[in-house]
Amino acid sequence: MGLSRRRKILVTLATLIGTFLAALDSTVVGTAMPTVIGDLGGLGLYPWVFASYLLAATVTGPLFGRLSDAYGRKPVYLAGVSLFLLGSVLCGTAGSMGALIVYRTIQGLGAGAVQPVAVTIVGDIFELETRARIQGLFGAVWGVSAVVGPAAGGLITDYLSWRWVFYVNVPFGLAAGALLALALRESFERRPGRADYPGVFLLTGGLLAVLLAVLGAGSLLADLALLAGGASALALFVLAEARAPDPIVPLELFRERLFAVASAGNAALGGVLLGVSVYVPLYVQGALGGTALTAGTVVAPLSIGWPVGSFVGGRMLLRAGYRTTLLVGSAFVVAGSAMCLALDAATPLAYVILSVFVIGLGMGFSSTSYLVSVQNAVPWHRRGIATSSVVFIRTIGGSLGVAVMGALLNLSLGERYRAAVERAAGENGALARLLSDPNALLQPALRAKIPEGAYGELASALASALSPAFWAVAVMAVAALAVSALFPAGRAEDFVKREPRP
Repeated sequence: MGLSRRRKILVTLATLIGTFLAALDSTVVGTAMPTVIGDLGGLGLYPWVFASYLLAATVTGPLFGRLSDAYGRKPVYLAGVSLFLLGSVLCGTAGSMGALIVYRTIQGLGAGAVQPVAVTIVGDIFELETRARIQGLFGAVWGVSAVVGPAAGGLITDYLSWRWVFYVNVPFGLAAGALLALALRESFERRPGRADYPGVFLLTGGLLAVLLAVLGAGSLLADLALLAGGASALALFVLAEARAPDPIVPLELFRERLFAVASAGNAALGGVLLGVSVYVPLYVQGALGGTALTAGTVVAPLSIGWPVGSFVGGRMLLRAGYRTTLLVGSAFVVAGSAMCLALDAATPLAYVILSVFVIGLGMGFSSTSYLVSVQNAVPWHRRGIATSSVVFIRTIGGSLGVAVMGALLNLSLGERYRAAVERAAGENGALARLLSDPNALLQPALRAKIPEGAYGELASALASALSPAFWAVAVMAVAALAVSALFPAGRAEDFVKREPRP
């Protein structure tokens, strides 16, 4: 694409804005959600707000990438921005948790188009030397969104409304779309390709069925039927991918021990990452009585520890090798997750902040090692798909992990909360009615009406109910540590695929 320097700058700005919005919405919502639950109810549906967005964005990302190859980057990117903005506006108007989940799915579909196509556009318009520097900006955007997201979500929720967490996307999204529409000129010969539609359909259906079964769709028979149907769809997905000309995830990559280990470790770490990002804010606002801003402040150290760990780990792996670096990183994740097991209604905020920071530190060590190892171990022409596949698997692991944690919370909360209400209310029927819905803990106006002693009982019940979710985080952390031990030993340079670059 022969664009002027000015047009290249404008196009780059448009893609960076779009990427920032898509990345931000995976973090900014976490601190707002307890307030949303307090307003709309539906605590049992809590994990679906996150899982629906991530699944839609992750599963459809490769498909939109292929469509951009067939029909051009510009129309696919603009369609993605439009879908994302539509979903954002609808989320802001949601009157129930069910509606919010549907609208988050629409948002996710838009993000699935914006993220891969933005990176592809940059690859198209810049030469090799400049391309690497610009791609570094996209990494920085993800880092900034991770740091800014929780705090921004808390500020907006506390001082405006949780609905503005979604509405604020609109002016930036319109700017991104307008800039790209005006600045990007592509002469493109349409090449209808063979996108992996069966793979997308089977993977989406299979994962959705499994998530519904885990969270509990109703009767035991219905859940078992969903689980069996989901497992069957995922088995068919594996068979379809083996025959697809352009699969979502090339299965032959898993024949390499290094890639298989990196994928398993990333899936476990994805569960830890999303579990902490989703359930720590719920704990801070519900069990500790904090504001949305407080929850954002507590989660932010995750994104502070991550770049620190990434910086140190990037240098450590060159000297000590991948396995040693992974073991160190996973040990930090296990330590931070173990600290979360002690959380109760009287835990100081400083302790929570420290545990989250330690987890972020370990994530930095581990994620850097996994990513670099995969990129160096595959030929140049497979590097893009290998990298995206590892990230893809981490997101899938996070979606499944947060669903399991949600199911554990739902199972644990019911009886504990009812018993706490009986102890707190006694013979006071009016107070019992006020306390009967756990959503009251997440509504500042209702929370202020709860007597101090009664609130202490309920907060302890919620903290105890969250304990199984944090145990699930710890189990996934231990699994990541165990997987790290399976990584091949040796120096980092021993695993470099030395092939000439085209």
